[in-house]
Amino acid sequence: MTTEPEAMPDHGEDDSDAIDPIELEAMLVELGLDDEVIDATPPEVMEILSRLTVERSNADEARMRALADFRNFQRRSIENETRARREGLSAVVRSLLPALDHFDMALQSVGAAATIDQVVAGVSMVQGEIMRALEANGITVIDADPGDAFEPGLHEAVGVQPAAAADDALEPGSIALSISAGYALGDVILRPAKVMLVAGAESD
Repeated sequence: MTTEPEAMPDHGEDDSDAIDPIELEAMLVELGLDDEVIDATPPEVMEILSRLTVERSNADEARMRALADFRNFQRRSIENETRARREGLSAVVRSLLPALDHFDMALQSVGAAATIDQVVAGVSMVQGEIMRALEANGITVIDADPGDAFEPGLHEAVGVQPAAAADDALEPGSIALSISAGYALGDVILRPAKVMLVAGAESD
């Protein structure tokens, strides 16, 4: 009668990742366990220790891969941010080049004994080019007309105009005069409009 070899117990797991027994014992020694303790450890406990050791090793490798991926992501993010900033600045400069060209033409016309009207027309042309360049890059002008309500954030009061010098129809505390326009990029105020306010009765 032929005796069939005894089947090995099936734990339902692939043993390909099992740690070498000698390597496991060396690791237990590093942890400070005596040889007597290791020899007295039941096989099933050693098997659990082996599996936990493999899982820890896999977790360490996964952590290192994740750390490397994160560092690569940081590097790519910095490169993309630098590229986007450079491209954005390039777009602004390109949009301002026509204004610089008109400045050159205006200066050349001054050297050619141009009339005041021609100089003013050249400067106006340059201003128009600059405003078109700003608008092309999403920048809007914050206007402040006499009689408009003063809005903190959009407007910056730089002085008060006595009521006697202002239009009688203007309400005290409203805008009397615009000193310089403001500018905004979307919801971001680049510079509020500088204004003079109509003085109240107590300021007369």
